[in-house]
Amino acid sequence: MNKKSSISYVIDEYINIVTSARSANTGRTYRNAMNSFKHMLADHKLPPDSTPISALPEDTVSWFIASLKIYSPTSERLYLTALAGFYEYLSSERLCEINLPRIRLLIRQRARKPGQRLPQFPFTNIEKILEYAIYIARLSTRDLCAQLINYRDRAFLLTLADTGLRVHEACALRRGDVDWNEGRAIIIGKGNQQAVVRFSI
Repeated sequence: MNKKSSISYVIDEYINIVTSARSANTGRTYRNAMNSFKHMLADHKLPPDSTPISALPEDTVSWFIASLKIYSPTSERLYLTALAGFYEYLSSERLCEINLPRIRLLIRQRARKPGQRLPQFPFTNIEKILEYAIYIARLSTRDLCAQLINYRDRAFLLTLADTGLRVHEACALRRGDVDWNEGRAIIIGKGNQQAVVRFSI
């Protein structure tokens, strides 16, 4: 068997493409996912170093989902995203015949859905930060620049607390995004989608 036709070789090629197209961190995450996939294949008597890619059955998706039950639903979803991308790569490169609708259906039907968890914030620490933000604005300084910095910090911290905006969202706000009469701001999220955020006046 030609080494370049083995499952392991094709997986390495797929990871290299992901890393170059996205980021090194994404590449590492996908490599971890595909390493787990390779271990699962070996457990099912399909050693990835010696099995040709043409012999990869679609049922490996079901096997992989079953093997991921030891992980959290979030990790499972991430690993299955990497695997789905791998099968799409196989199909696009015509390395083997893949029924992509069936692959997506198996993942949708059998994968767990991660529950939405509410973040736990240290309320007391947040209160201390806000008290400090209010306090620094009352400090008198001889340096006008330092005074302006204190005003800026107070306004920034109170805006974050009042609106729930993320730091990068608040930093991206422009004067035209804020409607002072209505007490709202328009932010641009992923995919250029707009959202309206309310704040106290």
